[in-house]
Amino acid sequence: MNPQQPPGGPYPYGPPPSGPHPPQGYGPPPAGAFHRGYAPYQPVPDRMPGTVVTVRVLMFIGGACGVLAALLFWALAASLTGEGEFSRGATDAFREQGLVLTAGEGALVFGVLGAIPFVYGVLSLVLASFMGRSSPVVLWSVVVFQALAALTLLAFVGSGGLGSVVPLLFTIGMIVFMVLEPARAFYTRPSVPLYPAGY
Repeated sequence: MNPQQPPGGPYPYGPPPSGPHPPQGYGPPPAGAFHRGYAPYQPVPDRMPGTVVTVRVLMFIGGACGVLAALLFWALAASLTGEGEFSRGATDAFREQGLVLTAGEGALVFGVLGAIPFVYGVLSLVLASFMGRSSPVVLWSVVVFQALAALTLLAFVGSGGLGSVVPLLFTIGMIVFMVLEPARAFYTRPSVPLYPAGY
């Protein structure tokens, strides 16, 4: 005697799929099931895209370079605070450039200049360390940070600092990489489970 079939046959929600039959009574979820705990299949990347990996590596490198540059500025500032030959030579160099600065004032200038790359370096390292997390907050934090860095570098280029052109191009490239579809899909992928609760 055959076991009793559920209403509508063994596949009440549609015809059986092609290939080997699933266990009796199973079939596609009913209409509207996506509103009751199911999530439709969406091809989102499980691993960090190559563009994001590139940006992350560049941010680690840029952050480390920023911190090292800050330490160099602060080392120069510390050297100017003494009364040795280096301090007197720096004062003479300031005067040759038309800057009437004492050694102490020069040390203050180098100290302030060192704070700029230090802040950039620390923020870059912190954001790069969080880039492995799939969150829109991380995505747009990186984009805003790089946009502010690009504006700062653009101001340096406009004031005659041609050495900032190459970092500016890298910064613009990182912004473009972060707003491309693979990066946005990785950081905005849905967190809804693919199966109903208790499956």
